[in-house]
Amino acid sequence: MQARYHPLLQWRRSTAVIAAATSLLLISAVFLLYSRHSNIDISPIPNAPSPPSSSNSSVCHVDLDLLRTYASNSSAEYARLEISVVRTKNFTGFSDTLDVPIPTYQTVQLDTENHSELLPEESCTTSVTIYAPVMAPRPNASHMIFGVATSTERLYDSLDAFAHWAGGTNAHIVAVVDDEGSVKQSEKRAKELDIRLTVIQNSDDLLDRYFSLLRTLFERKDELTKWIVLIDDDTFFPSMENLVQRLSTYDPTQPQYIGALTEDIAQMYFGSHMAYGGAGIFLSIPLVQQLNAVFRNCYDYKGAGDRMIARCIYSQTTVKLKWEHGLHQLDLRGDASGFYESGRPLPLSLHHWKSWFHADMVALSKVAAICGEACLLRRWRLSDDWYLINGFSVVKYSLPLQDSVSMEQTWDNSKYKGPDPFEYSLGPLRSKDEGKVSFRLKEAIAETDRVRQIYVRERVKPQVIEVIWKLRH
Repeated sequence: MQARYHPLLQWRRSTAVIAAATSLLLISAVFLLYSRHSNIDISPIPNAPSPPSSSNSSVCHVDLDLLRTYASNSSAEYARLEISVVRTKNFTGFSDTLDVPIPTYQTVQLDTENHSELLPEESCTTSVTIYAPVMAPRPNASHMIFGVATSTERLYDSLDAFAHWAGGTNAHIVAVVDDEGSVKQSEKRAKELDIRLTVIQNSDDLLDRYFSLLRTLFERKDELTKWIVLIDDDTFFPSMENLVQRLSTYDPTQPQYIGALTEDIAQMYFGSHMAYGGAGIFLSIPLVQQLNAVFRNCYDYKGAGDRMIARCIYSQTTVKLKWEHGLHQLDLRGDASGFYESGRPLPLSLHHWKSWFHADMVALSKVAAICGEACLLRRWRLSDDWYLINGFSVVKYSLPLQDSVSMEQTWDNSKYKGPDPFEYSLGPLRSKDEGKVSFRLKEAIAETDRVRQIYVRERVKPQVIEVIWKLRH
């Protein structure tokens, strides 16, 4: 009997399976239809960060709260450029151009209670894809000990910038600060940033603390130490890898005095021919041993700390300065944009970025997490003759550039009355372009596998260009 009715049972089971499959397809169709007509994008987005905390969870949106920070008006013009980055072992170098124009602006209302505003999906698609080197491990800088004399407050404010070049490299930073206030906050922050930091509180005035760094650092060297480096609290090294490689071309077993002159001849009338502290002063251990033996003799050379060190070296040894042209004191007052926008090789050091002029090194450096340190300050020419200077600005010159070598002299004139006070250090130069249209970097936000850069042109109705750097796996 069971064999006789088996086909009927099999037919009933097949009918049940077909019915279940039909129901599942019907449910899926309804769900898909709903998603197409809903404001919520349910499709997965590769490499997308966690959605914003606002009620709208779409990734393709403009952050109105962020725009309000830089635009007090009721509206702003907003454009978005998406750059996809592919890391490759076959990387040979970045190109000088990007085959993409500045995207179209759209007016965004800011006088609302909304935290974000949806954008059309086409606004968030990749505009251009570039290739970058694979992410390299942090360089080993355990053979360098850096010394800085500053205040307790300024030390804490400098740590985020220090983290870019010192974090995770085992470079030792010794900070000699005043004895006012606690240093625990700085020590805690340094540990969070993986900075090897020693803080010493000292009641001496700043001049004495700076010159005494020589002996302080010499006493704290270890068997790995090859270089003692004096810096200011606003000295910034864009690439520790580049710095380590460049320093390896010098013989640390010989007395070495390495640094950079000021860019302005007028400054040399006050400071003389010497290594200027903001660019970084690099001393080999054999030279510091010589200086340590005559430390008290040199203490009588009162003056700026870096000048005291120069006088001590010149009067007590036969060692002379080796000018490392990648290091920059940056004695440029006012608008230093011409230096940063020059398209020249990435400097080894930068200085005065939060005093004589403003250039946010912390924001500038964040994009290195996506395209590497080699892309910092990289100047790309877009297809419509705009230029993206990565981490600093987006500009268009009033006249096409006649050459790619000359540097625009945007900073204030020198007090030196002779000819060409800056050409010996920064030439060739060209005159300031008064008609240049410029967007400056105001903020950079690091997220999972992407960095958002906010470039702003301040005018009656502010214009904002958001450049999204996305890492593509």
